[in-house]
Amino acid sequence: MTAAELSAIIVAALLLATTVVLTLVVRRRGGETGPGRSGELESEVVTGLMAELRKWQAEAAYWKGQAERLQRDLDQQTTTSGENPGESDQF
Repeated sequence: MTAAELSAIIVAALLLATTVVLTLVVRRRGGETGPGRSGELESEVVTGLMAELRKWQAEAAYWKGQAERLQRDLDQQTTTSGENPGESDQF
């Protein structure tokens, strides 16, 4: 076996060993995360998004209530003035 062949085998063995070690380190640090499994970072992101969603839902409920109140007020005004709501020229 020549020196070049021996060097190539040693380099290939080192690359293989490095790949195996890095794979094991990444798997160990990753813990139980993977497709379909919840990780710590994913949990934080979901918690933040859910809080934001609840905030927007509350704001939507507020504005819906405001719109319903304004519609009732408008309906009462048009009923007391004797107009039919569909016949008014104003919006």
